[in-house]
Amino acid sequence: MYDRSLRSSYDYDVMLTTDSTLSNMTLYLPLPVINNTSYVGMDIVEHHFNNNEPSWEYALVDTEHGLMLSMKNKKPRSIDLSTIIFSNQTIDTMNPLGNEMVLMPKYKLTHNVNASRVYSRTSEQFDYESRMYACYETSSNANVSISIYLNALNEWWIGGWQSNSYWEVMEIKLSGPQNGWTTVNGELVTGEGTYEI
Repeated sequence: MYDRSLRSSYDYDVMLTTDSTLSNMTLYLPLPVINNTSYVGMDIVEHHFNNNEPSWEYALVDTEHGLMLSMKNKKPRSIDLSTIIFSNQTIDTMNPLGNEMVLMPKYKLTHNVNASRVYSRTSEQFDYESRMYACYETSSNANVSISIYLNALNEWWIGGWQSNSYWEVMEIKLSGPQNGWTTVNGELVTGEGTYEI
């Protein structure tokens, strides 16, 4: 029953919100990467984030901070883009660092033993710094928020759906026009859910 029903997937989500008119936007965003490869990024470039927003151009770029997702738009608006990639093997949700795709880059990675977001006895939180590149024209009082989420999930059916996962979140708020790299804080929570089968 477990083997027949098991599904493993990576869910990547980018949310951009703005209260002003923006123009000529270029973003370089962290991607789920392992061994300088991003299957999520390759899927986004091939399928244009499932064609949800055709005005955007997508590409994979090698930056000074590693492989990233390039997103370009002449007149961007608020968007919420997501894609799911299914894995043909069980994801190591307990120890993803070094073993699975995680959002990159990661700097100053620390194990947060006092984390408030840790929900189960097997879960652990890691805090880190990352980088985002943003370049666009707008008014001096414009506000832009960018959020990136990754959720890696194993789920199966034994008398009901059960699952385990790791997930990450990065959020940044920018004001006024931008032209360069920005430091953004991130959180990784591992070992969420059920591990007894």
